[in-house]
Amino acid sequence: MSLESADHWDLAVRRGVSKLFLLSALAERPMHGYELAQEIAVRSGECCAPSDAAIYPTLRELSEGGYITCEATSTGKRQRNVCTLTESGREVLATAAASWGRVMPHLQKVIDEAPRSRQPITFYEPEEVAR
Repeated sequence: MSLESADHWDLAVRRGVSKLFLLSALAERPMHGYELAQEIAVRSGECCAPSDAAIYPTLRELSEGGYITCEATSTGKRQRNVCTLTESGREVLATAAASWGRVMPHLQKVIDEAPRSRQPITFYEPEEVAR
């Protein structure tokens, strides 16, 4: 994927903010993986909706780091791991939010000042317009 590809930059954004959205969601209440993926999609305006392939390794990483705990619960025949943010996870969320808060005004300035793609202007000959 080249730097010219929107897919490259979309992936970079998703990777950069997915943990922040996940920690933010868990700060409100415990959730299982599928529920978290849905909540992250809503919070990010669908731009950072994680796939199963992305969310479960992230949950494992956060669990191994002590930032979340996951407990198996049963609903009927279905078993789910419900994740809860730990105090260390709350501290990480605060640190991440502060870091993003420091960079956001500068990032917004770059976005606002970046050249925009423009559609080419089509010029018509006067007789073409008359048709």
